[in-house]
Amino acid sequence: MRPVIVLPIFFALVLVLFGNYFLFSGTNKKIERYKENPPFRIEDATASTGLSHLLDKNPSTVWRKIRNSQVDFDFFLEMQLSHVWDGNLFKPRKFESLLIEACPGETIPPFTLRFLLRESINVDKELRMPKDKISFVFQSKELGKKQISIPLDQLPHFQKETEYPKNIYILTPEFKIQSETGCLAEVKLREVL
Repeated sequence: MRPVIVLPIFFALVLVLFGNYFLFSGTNKKIERYKENPPFRIEDATASTGLSHLLDKNPSTVWRKIRNSQVDFDFFLEMQLSHVWDGNLFKPRKFESLLIEACPGETIPPFTLRFLLRESINVDKELRMPKDKISFVFQSKELGKKQISIPLDQLPHFQKETEYPKNIYILTPEFKIQSETGCLAEVKLREVL
């Protein structure tokens, strides 16, 4: 065969193989990141910056409130599903506490927390916003703390489910900082394994 025919075919095969490898490796990295932190919604009604830093497990990155919000909350974080799929059915998770950490060198500002159970809807079938149930309200009263652990024993006892999204919720803390400014470094759900 002549090189005029063989070289373009060889380069095309190399490009296809390289493209498939690039696609495969990139997809695997995104799947691993999804397992760690699923792409749930977060919203900052104060239009401050850095809200995603509260979920990045790095206490040196922070969210700082720079203005008041026009609604009854400053921000919310959709954190985790109440259940996990084990291959046959949805098993309930058991959550121990919600841990809130202040920015380095600062203390946690006074806040009100509404812990929501956000309906986990099938977005392919439902053209609406999910409904929220307030599980409990927590008012911080302790000043000068660098870390607060809020027990989650007030959450309902979730049952095994066979059909998604029936009785499956997204655990969503909704914060209202009571001061003009404030700074938080991390918000974490502690799960009983």
